[in-house]
Amino acid sequence: MKRIVLSIVSLLMMSVTTLMASNELVIHLKTGTTQRYVLLDEEPTITFEGDNIVVKTSSAEYTYAMDDVTYFNYENSMVTSIDGIGTSSDGMQINGDYIAFSGLPAGCKIIVYGTGGQVCLTETADKDGNANISMVSLARGIYIISANNISTKITKK
Repeated sequence: MKRIVLSIVSLLMMSVTTLMASNELVIHLKTGTTQRYVLLDEEPTITFEGDNIVVKTSSAEYTYAMDDVTYFNYENSMVTSIDGIGTSSDGMQINGDYIAFSGLPAGCKIIVYGTGGQVCLTETADKDGNANISMVSLARGIYIISANNISTKITKK
């Protein structure tokens, strides 16, 4: 009985992992739109025939005029989240590459972490509880900002 339950749990975990992670072929068109193909068990064959790009899978074939395509690439996407992390915070204003904080305790430390846990930037709130952080020096990506026991996830694009 224990083996049956463990087998079922293992199968469920593999199914959830398959649903959460996927490889995609992304065609970027000059119109600014993209066409995504989720690749579960197969990779398509991409060929160039005349002035066309042809994408073939086992079940379908798609043709794009080369003049309409800016570029194409593969992406490995995975749905992820960080529990307990918000996406916005009162007292924090984002304006481009700059973040302004207000309403913090005087001397409060503000720390910007990279996704690997490394400290990227630090700042201290002034006597009025205000602070400003410039994210200009940081690369595009996801960062966690921690201040006054509150953490917020942001994306620099």
